[in-house]
Amino acid sequence: MNQKLAELLAEVFGLRAAEIHPELQQYDVGTWDSLKQMDLVLSLERGYGIALEIPDILRMKSVGEIMAVLKDKGVDLER
Repeated sequence: MNQKLAELLAEVFGLRAAEIHPELQQYDVGTWDSLKQMDLVLSLERGYGIALEIPDILRMKSVGEIMAVLKDKGVDLER
């Protein structure tokens, strides 16, 4: 798991970075509602210098999908 992404997601959702893993789903996180989804979008756009489109936003329902969207946007999560 990419440390920068784990820390960003932990901050957005009020979790510990160690709790973030690719299998984590939206319904597993009590704080992951529509407002947090928008907070997530803004945090990802600022943190990675990307622009997310509506289909990207709708696709992000798990950490694994967030990672896939970021990779599709050219973000290197291997570092």
